[in-house]
Amino acid sequence: MKKGTAINYKGSLYNEDGDRPVNLESVPKIKSQEELQAALADEEIKFMHIGEDKIYGINKLKYKEQYFLLLEPNPVTFYFSLAYDSITQIKNAKRNLEKALLLAENDGQKAQAFSYLFRVASVCIIFTFSALEAFLNQCLPDYSLMEHKGKMIGKKRIENSVRFNEKLNEIIPKILNKNFAKNHSYEFEKIINLKTLRDKFIHLKEVQDGFTSYNEIYQEVLNNDFEEIVMATKKCINFYCPDLIVNYNLKTQIK
Repeated sequence: MKKGTAINYKGSLYNEDGDRPVNLESVPKIKSQEELQAALADEEIKFMHIGEDKIYGINKLKYKEQYFLLLEPNPVTFYFSLAYDSITQIKNAKRNLEKALLLAENDGQKAQAFSYLFRVASVCIIFTFSALEAFLNQCLPDYSLMEHKGKMIGKKRIENSVRFNEKLNEIIPKILNKNFAKNHSYEFEKIINLKTLRDKFIHLKEVQDGFTSYNEIYQEVLNNDFEEIVMATKKCINFYCPDLIVNYNLKTQIK
């Protein structure tokens, strides 16, 4: 059965009676297709959608000569979708490798089967990590400073200078007043392993072992349970932001 990841949308919290009021009285009303096209071409005009508890940005985009509006999707769900889809691909790749090891008549056939496994495993790890890191950055407040190692620093500094493990272990639990590591230690260890694997896949440093250079990372591809890593990451994201990641099949949605 075909499975996938639902697209979620990025919004900003507001309270119509509080600190982020919404006043639409000064917003010009668009009354024709010509006025809409003019608004789309005007860089100064911004669009938004107001929900029950959030304001959602609307992307104003142009493809070739066609302007269009897009309720801003959360790219965390794009990245996670690539990771989630790769789970089935990895299972198929491992079955193909098993067949190749039993039936292949030459090294080329085995290399082809292993190549596909390595490719889909790379997609899984790189985009699982990308989804989580993007999510952690979204959790940082836009305007207030945060205390870290005795200094008050802002979002951009944390995004660019603070290590992933420090964001995950210290900063995000402090901001959101809840701690995934303390509540889900098993899954947390999977995420620490995810960071290690991601670094190995991205940097692909040679590790000399006799005449081989990549035996270690190739063995990691064969040994790891990638589904566990992906689902641990989903659990972490949804721990801090419930239902941000929702997977589904054709008939039912699974949260």
